[in-house]
Order: sequence, then C-alpha cells, then structure tokens
Amino acid sequence: MRVYICGIKAFLTLDGLNLVTCARKERVRAYRRTEDKARCLVAGLLLRRVCGITDDCQLKYVNDKPYLKDGGMYFNISHSGDYVVLAVSDSEVGVDIEKILPYFKEAADLCFTPREREWLRREGHDEMFYRLWTAKEAVMKGSGLGFSLPPETFCVLPLDSSAHRIDGRIWFLDWLFHDGHIICGAVENMAEKIELMTISADDCLH
Repeated sequence: MRVYICGIKAFLTLDGLNLVTCARKERVRAYRRTEDKARCLVAGLLLRRVCGITDDCQLKYVNDKPYLKDGGMYFNISHSGDYVVLAVSDSEVGVDIEKILPYFKEAADLCFTPREREWLRREGHDEMFYRLWTAKEAVMKGSGLGFSLPPETFCVLPLDSSAHRIDGRIWFLDWLFHDGHIICGAVENMAEKIELMTISADDCLH
C-alpha cells in the first residue's frame, strides 16, 4: 500500500486549479475557507499525478465511493491539518489522516466500543485515541459504507497488523506518523505495510 502525501500551504492561492477535473473545480469553489479549498485542490492534483485522472469520465462511483473505470488500482483520499494523503493498493483500500490534538472524552464515549473505551482509559493519551479513530475511519471509508457502518458498532483492537474481521470482511491495518499527524491505512484481504511517498508542490503541478 502506497500512501502519497502533499502539503497544502503552497496551494492556498489555488495554483493548479486549471489542472483538475471540472467536478473537482466545482468542489473547490464551493468551499468557503481557503484551507478547505486548498485541501480539495490538492486531492485532485494527487489523483491526477498518481492515478492519471484528468477527466471526470475516468471515474465511477459505488455507494458514493470513487473507483477508476478501467480498474488497475484502488484508491482512497483523506486530509487533515496541513496535509492531504492518497492511498493506492491492489485491493480495496481506505485511509485516514488526523492531526494529533487533545481529544474529547465525549467523542470516545460516542464512537468507541466498551472494550475500546476501557483500553483507552488504560492507555490514556491522545496518540492512542487517534490510533483507534484513524483505524475506524480507514475501515469505514475502505468499505464504502462511511457512517452507515457506525464506528461504535465494530472494534479495531488489537492495534496491530493482524486480520480484523469487520462487518463480514477482513481488513489489515497499518499506521505511521508524519509531522504531528497520524495516518492509518486499511486494506482488504492482504497485509501491506504503508510506504509513504512525499509529493512536492512542483510534482503536483507537472
């Protein structure tokens, strides 16, 4: 599983907007906050750079999750803070990136299972909260179900690379850290370590 990461700061002026698809341009313009516009733009530029997506007709959607019409690879996108990530794999994949900030106990009570909440109480620090949360998000996104697979209904423990049976499917998880952010990738039916690839602003624009 390769995860491509690109910072958004060079794109706050929306350089490269002309390079993304028409639908992506509309999504960028629909955001009000400059940072959100930049994140959306960088996602489109990563799709162009890594997956060769230059036209909306190259994509199809299943349960609102995008796929390449011609196949060849699976992909998923996430963004948080200063970064956007694009995960690609030969099998179904989900990815989540989160900036590590102090977490709220209420969020854990709402989104985690009793076993996970007890584990978090023992571990008791922000990194462990985000290890749990990114794993859940990666699986929810990889499955294409999103929040129709409620996070409190499945457990991602143990936090290791062993097979996790969730909603009738097998997922393998891996994590890494980058500049105060945590990234989790989830792939189906095969254990893959994350290989992080940094994409520069210049790379995105060429």
